[in-house]
Amino acid sequence: MTAVKTTLAALLLVILPVILSCPKDTKLSENKNQSGIKNNLSNIEHNESAQILILGGGYSALGNQISLESNVKYLQRIKPILQFEEKISHTYFADGNDSGRDIQFFDPKFVIPEINQIMAELFGKSNGLANQYRSNSLNPDGSSSVQSVDRWFKLLKNSDAREKSLLYFTGHGGKGESKKLFNTSIYLWNNAKIRVSELVKKIESLPKQKPIILVMVQCYSGGFSNVIFREGDPKKEFIERPTAGFFSTLQNRVAAGCTPDIREENYHEYSTYFWEALSGRSRLGKKITKPDYNGDGKTSLLEAHSYVSIHSNTIDIPIKTSDTLLRKYLSSTKTETKVKKENEGLTGKLIQKIEFADQNKTLSVQKLEQVNKSEFLLWATPEEKAVFLGLSENLNLKEEYPAIEIKKLLEDLKKEKEAIEKERKKATDQKNKFREELRKKIKGVFPEVANPFHPVVSEILSTEKSQSILKIINQNDYWKKILIEKGKIKSFENQKFLLEKKEVKLMRLRRCLENIQMLNTLVESHKVEQLKSFLKLQDLERLTLDQL
Repeated sequence: MTAVKTTLAALLLVILPVILSCPKDTKLSENKNQSGIKNNLSNIEHNESAQILILGGGYSALGNQISLESNVKYLQRIKPILQFEEKISHTYFADGNDSGRDIQFFDPKFVIPEINQIMAELFGKSNGLANQYRSNSLNPDGSSSVQSVDRWFKLLKNSDAREKSLLYFTGHGGKGESKKLFNTSIYLWNNAKIRVSELVKKIESLPKQKPIILVMVQCYSGGFSNVIFREGDPKKEFIERPTAGFFSTLQNRVAAGCTPDIREENYHEYSTYFWEALSGRSRLGKKITKPDYNGDGKTSLLEAHSYVSIHSNTIDIPIKTSDTLLRKYLSSTKTETKVKKENEGLTGKLIQKIEFADQNKTLSVQKLEQVNKSEFLLWATPEEKAVFLGLSENLNLKEEYPAIEIKKLLEDLKKEKEAIEKERKKATDQKNKFREELRKKIKGVFPEVANPFHPVVSEILSTEKSQSILKIINQNDYWKKILIEKGKIKSFENQKFLLEKKEVKLMRLRRCLENIQMLNTLVESHKVEQLKSFLKLQDLERLTLDQL
């Protein structure tokens, strides 16, 4: 084993062969204005029309929240700013232009009679009681179906092989298979679905040089970051084709954003921040400063993704294809470098095994807890540096070794969440106790309510018999007690949610540290071909809007 020296000269010796073997437009530089790798697909004309697929909606009206429709409308509104207005685009959403009601929405002005609220709470389900339904107003090109997706890919197959394409999905996602957790899915209308492995087949049907970018914001969307591997399987080889993507969260986590609430100011999900960063306009029309972390005067897709990681106040842990490729390469690295004690310095600490739980793989990289802030900043790309500094400031981190501080804060948050959950359970048990007592009293007078479809139930809801129910529930303040406990439960849930959002930011920051450390390890490994593949993928992620 040879000692690893992390001087600037050593790094240049590793990277120099890559620079020389890359296309002319690909450069590496420490200069802030040149630190991003230039687009290595320079032979593609920037003024060519991109093929854009906007795909979304729920699996049925019950899962097709108005926020999904709003996401599509937001993108349509900012098309001129994104320079998408004259590009060829296709929108496939929910049931398409069918006259049926496919959108679920909640209007806070919609009043539910008290007797209905009571009966739903005691004998049915109160969730979704105020939801209403209408037909979507998008005038899409068709429904979200496998056939629609196949039609789009057929168009791509017959289009200019050099023409870049963008696929944006806003909808619901499903978990992976039991033995293939990475093979997650997107849900289309009528409960149809497309798994990662199936999307890979569609991409592989395109000309090999055809660039395609994915932006996907569904639950478990991170599974689709594996489209860069054969059959979408991270255990198989990396596919050398220009495919890259940005995803709202990891393959084992739900995502934020689906709500029937009609109030757009309450919409907080990945693509809200992603398109905001690229357009300089929030979905409410407010001007924002577009991110430019590498100082080149433009905002790349990768910078928009980094902006999401820094600014989104959600439960999401965003992930991109290059993250997944790093974990693939590092998990298969056989070289374990030993260093002499006297060489300890920039990276001269013992290399150790460390588990990354979200991927369930052991990586041969330096233990994060042994790396100080200065080292992370030295190794980081401009985008990762921005995430590191932005989240560190947001979380008010002070320690010299950030991974140690993150670990301690996560442990503290876990204890706080457990204490809140204990109190929430007490309130839930108390509410259920009052609920059961009240149910018995009502059934003692109106046994018909045991069957919600009994004709007498309709009379109770619509005639003076409702007063008899109200009289029963007001005895001993049963209903008031239930409402008090429900208020406590809501309060505890809100407290826990605030802690979870802080927890997620810590998890994002830890992933950022992992990314920085793994790329540094890859550079030091002298695996030139792997490094070239990574840099080419990152080039694609660094495309700007004028290059789409």
